[in-house]
Amino acid sequence: MAHMTAELDDGTEIKGIEEVVEGSHGVHLKKEVKNNSVERVAYIPYPKLAYVYHDQ
Repeated sequence: MAHMTAELDDGTEIKGIEEVVEGSHGVHLKKEVKNNSVERVAYIPYPKLAYVYHDQ
C-alpha cells in the first residue's frame, strides 16, 4: 500500500499515512498500528490542513 504525508498549516508533517477519510469539518488520518490494523491516529480540521500527497 502506498503511504502518504500530510502537511499542516504550521509546517508539521505526519508521515506514513495509509488512509485519509474526509469528514464534515476535517480529515481523519489513519496509519497501520500494532496487530497490522489500520486505525485513526489524527483528526485534522480543514483550516489546519495544507495538503496531503503520496510519497514517492
